[in-house]
Amino acid sequence: MSYKSYTIKQVIGDIDARKIYLPALQRKFVWGKHQIELLFDSLMRNYPFGAFLFWRLQKENAKNYVFYEFLTEYDQRKPYNHRKTGAFSHPEIIGVLDGQQRLSSMFIGLMGTHTEKAPYKRSSNPNAYEPMSLYLNLLSLPYTIVAEDKIATKEDQNFEFRFCTKEWADSTLARNVIAEDGTVCGKEAMFWMKVGQVLDWDEEPEFDRVTDGFRDQCQNDAQKAAFANQKRFINWGLKTLHKRIHEDELINYFEVAKHDLEDILKIFVRVNSGGTVLSKMDLLFSTIVATWEDGREKIEELLKTINKGDLFNFGNEYLMRCCLVLSDGPVVFKVNSFKSENVERIRVEWPKIAAAVMKTVELLYEFGFSGSVLTSQNATIIIAYYLYKGGDQSQQSKEGIRKYLIHALLNGIYGSAQEQVISKLQNAFRDEVPTETDGIIYLGRHRSFSFEEVLKIELPQQKSLAVTDADIERFLQSSKGPSSFFVLSLLYPHLRYNEVLFHQDHIHPAAGFTVENFHEMGIPEEERQQWWDARDCVPNLQLMEGRQNISKNASPLKNWVGIMEESERVKFASDNYFPESVGLEFKNFMTFFKRRKEVLRNELKKVLALTSDRPATEEWNDRDNEIEPQESRVTT
Repeated sequence: MSYKSYTIKQVIGDIDARKIYLPALQRKFVWGKHQIELLFDSLMRNYPFGAFLFWRLQKENAKNYVFYEFLTEYDQRKPYNHRKTGAFSHPEIIGVLDGQQRLSSMFIGLMGTHTEKAPYKRSSNPNAYEPMSLYLNLLSLPYTIVAEDKIATKEDQNFEFRFCTKEWADSTLARNVIAEDGTVCGKEAMFWMKVGQVLDWDEEPEFDRVTDGFRDQCQNDAQKAAFANQKRFINWGLKTLHKRIHEDELINYFEVAKHDLEDILKIFVRVNSGGTVLSKMDLLFSTIVATWEDGREKIEELLKTINKGDLFNFGNEYLMRCCLVLSDGPVVFKVNSFKSENVERIRVEWPKIAAAVMKTVELLYEFGFSGSVLTSQNATIIIAYYLYKGGDQSQQSKEGIRKYLIHALLNGIYGSAQEQVISKLQNAFRDEVPTETDGIIYLGRHRSFSFEEVLKIELPQQKSLAVTDADIERFLQSSKGPSSFFVLSLLYPHLRYNEVLFHQDHIHPAAGFTVENFHEMGIPEEERQQWWDARDCVPNLQLMEGRQNISKNASPLKNWVGIMEESERVKFASDNYFPESVGLEFKNFMTFFKRRKEVLRNELKKVLALTSDRPATEEWNDRDNEIEPQESRVTT
């Protein structure tokens, strides 16, 4: 790579002349008005603002990739760049690999407009979105005279760059001056110059004439007087702005000349490892939608639907993996998996893919899952594949799907070698059928979802959906959270999770585990830690309707159960696996805990698929947690 430099005027001119483009792997422009204003403030102060990375390629190679044009008129409602269509008009072009936000901000500030919703205005208000250009207040420049009659820039005052409409700039001529006591002590004149005018200035302008030209545009005596008093500062400011745009080679960049997009992606990920990190998924997503005209909108619409507000947290990566698997494309998650023919197949099959994904999420909702307890989103992809290939949703199939999902999450089978696991399961759910044209199509193998059949699939790296006795012991010791929810959902299979909000409730309330209570009951200090350790574990947890749990609050178990009718009390104890012949007083907690643990152990052995062949995993604690936890629908 060679190191080069541009002036801002040169790079802005090349962007405007359609010599510089944005590769499809770039994300959309995201900087707000204030960020752009601060960038221009940094420019005036000659602060460094980072190097750039440019991708230079001949137009005959460039035609093999998708590029976007820079935004001239940014609009928050439609923030996407226009795709480059037609032939390139220059023999070689440059793609910006690093620096899009900064270059776009300069281009918009100097040649375009920025439109975003005004605060406190409704989106339906036609005045909520107004295109604004970048202006600089020439009568509020942060300069001061220092020793030897030199001009210095104040560090505690910004250059007053501001995005505003022409009407506002022309009519806003002064503002109140506020004293230290908060009272108005006078008026301060303002004059707003459109920053983009600097591009039209000569290479060596006479700044006295430029300043006098602005003074002639003043609309009142106060502005003219301020110009006379501050002419030296204004001249200096205009000269500085001109120098930064026309003379100083501030666009320092490295240049690469590679033709393989996979190589470009590697470079892109490396150079974007600081600041706002762009993952390879961001780049792949942009590459995919680049060849799918309305793909971005369709994907974002589906994400909004399946996330159900903030109940789930599915993202682009999940949907892209679904697209690859459901369309029988390559499971390996790399740019070459999304060749144009694969993307075209995804585009054609999108309605069917989207329907399968939505059905999958509805099943998750029905099972009581949410973003915080779904520790592996990839575990649901094979469910979507089964539905995509025509699998039914009978009660028997739903039960099989639920068992598969809970076993997969408990055993963490997607913790490593995820693509191999998905591929194995995918092959087990499809039949390969040759076509008359020597091609291959894949048909669904199973009409119904049988967990027993899925158990027979040999997974890579000795992974298994089956559990051992030792696994069950660890499951029972799991603390309140996603893991305990998996276990409890097996023990409470008939709850209406999609209709009722359930809490993971402490049977013996956590509030009772205090030093004072231990002292009163005569619990020796050496035993107290054992009580605290057991407090949050599965044998002291139950699933309870939210309203019921709120009314129970921190009531001691004995008191809570005591207010029930006899028949209600018997049913409550049975439904929640209370051990027989154990008092419900808090002093009996450890006996209750150990006896209920035995009951739950026996119940789990009935509903979990047991094996003695697989070595027990040494450690178990949400091993394939792929996502940041959110608040759960089944609350804790």
